[in-house]
Amino acid sequence: VNPAKFFKKLREIMKDDDFIITDDGIHTFLTMELFPVYKSRRFLSPTDFNCMGYCVPATISTKLMYPQNNVVGIVGDGAFLMTGMELLTASKYEIAPVIFIFNDGELGQIAQFQQNSMNRKTATVLGKIDFGKFAESVGATYFRLQENSQIDEIIEQAFSSAKNKPVVVDVNIDYSKETQFSKGIVKTNFFRLPLNDKFRFVGRVIKRKILG
Repeated sequence: VNPAKFFKKLREIMKDDDFIITDDGIHTFLTMELFPVYKSRRFLSPTDFNCMGYCVPATISTKLMYPQNNVVGIVGDGAFLMTGMELLTASKYEIAPVIFIFNDGELGQIAQFQQNSMNRKTATVLGKIDFGKFAESVGATYFRLQENSQIDEIIEQAFSSAKNKPVVVDVNIDYSKETQFSKGIVKTNFFRLPLNDKFRFVGRVIKRKILG
């Protein structure tokens, strides 16, 4: 699923008073770049972008406080595995946020950084999980968004289904395009290094790019 097309449809449905909440990962910066926010305190995310597991409980609590608003959580599959069971509480108390899991099977931000900088990825692949069965186990409504052609239909169904229990949408996200954060952080930190460390860093990258 193309992130730009996904967020375009999401922006069409959500009102300015609605809430969007992210976790820590590539999806955080995609949301910042692709989802315009027109009112203050309507976009919530971990303060220092290092708090994985923030999104699901924050989304539930926001919906509890603002039941008349649409409340959307955007969370990576890795972060969802940390606190996704909190949806059981949402089901119990009939709290109905919509959670979009950006599912790429990896710890995406770490994997992207490792691949771009070091030409190799280490310990980033997640175990296989059936989010449909997970959603069923906690009493949530489940949808699977696999292709761009399904974006309009699935997102509309997800919002219309968010009545008295949470909704989980498993999104087959395409992370092939780097975010501005991914592009900028390596460049920024590289220029902060002492000259000797710059040569060492560049040499290591060239060696790994050539030799693998």
